[in-house]
Amino acid sequence: MAKTIEQLVDGLAGSHEVGEVCRLLDAHLAGGDTAYLAEFGATLHTRYGSGRAGAEHQYLFDRILWDVATRPGRAHVERALGLGLATRSRSGRPVRRAAAVLAEHQRPAVLAGVFAAAPDDGTAPEELRACLLHELVLRGAPVAKLPEARAWAEASPYWAEHPLAWLPWTLDPLEGTPAMPRYRRGGVGYGRAYGLPKGAPLTGSADVPVEVGQDEPGLTAAVARWAGRYNGRVEAAVFHAGGPVGPESLPGTLAALPLGCVERPTVVPTTAAEAWRQLFIAASTGGGREDDWWYGAYGRLAAWRSLAALAGTGPDSSAAEVARRTGDCAWYGFTAAGEWFNRDDMDLGFVTLDAGRRRLAVLAATDYDGG
Repeated sequence: MAKTIEQLVDGLAGSHEVGEVCRLLDAHLAGGDTAYLAEFGATLHTRYGSGRAGAEHQYLFDRILWDVATRPGRAHVERALGLGLATRSRSGRPVRRAAAVLAEHQRPAVLAGVFAAAPDDGTAPEELRACLLHELVLRGAPVAKLPEARAWAEASPYWAEHPLAWLPWTLDPLEGTPAMPRYRRGGVGYGRAYGLPKGAPLTGSADVPVEVGQDEPGLTAAVARWAGRYNGRVEAAVFHAGGPVGPESLPGTLAALPLGCVERPTVVPTTAAEAWRQLFIAASTGGGREDDWWYGAYGRLAAWRSLAALAGTGPDSSAAEVARRTGDCAWYGFTAAGEWFNRDDMDLGFVTLDAGRRRLAVLAATDYDGG
């Protein structure tokens, strides 16, 4: 006679062997029976949760949560949320991670129910909907054509005041195809590609006198988590030149700035699109372990904020205005040979010149100190 779920869960007490239970769960999953997995997970959490879970119990719960959440279909999504996908994950930011996993593994039409659920639904908090919307946008989903998402955005007081509401519901051409992590059972795969963009280095040693401008807090938005973390360091500033700065005078002007990141700089022309690409990776998955990530939605917002400050747009500018202004600017990537900003793969450096080529905005960040 088959054991009940309660008997199986009780039998896990003090046990380090969960292989037989995993095989049983896999058999139910193969048959599409995520209801069994969800009931097993709920019973497991009731029995061993609230700080009493051992490593094997937590492993089983996380495994169940993953398998239910990534099984295609609305019923499976509802069960995963009911099981605590957005509230019981071990992630440092469970709501953001839940949104990313759902956006990668479920079709937008399947996720319509998340937006249609009651605002006070404890399994699908408003923050999950806010993050999910832009996790879908980042993956190219036509969210604007999803009636449930539009209805939620129009009716939600939470969304009306949310910082993510500033972002467009479609990818801007300069965003290209964003580099997204790949979530899988037991982990996540991702790549980081910072460093000097491809291009011929500028030559010339002439420099143009400059004055220090006002602070631009938005410059460091995409790398704010890097500062003070392990070897992380960030430097950013705005300067105003006494005359136009051209390609022939930019290396010398940059080297003369009162910054620690510009010693013997190598400067190459680049684009706003390349800057956004690196800024997005830095903000969404850079600067630490996954528990420290900002994930896609907030990473996108931080990348745009840094891009806007580099381009010199005001805090009230729309994303469309920021994108337009980037086309007026000259964009350069740079690296250097200084004490902490020293040509490492974990270095990120950009300098922009405005339309008049007199405003210089500089951003440099590293997650490595050369030690």
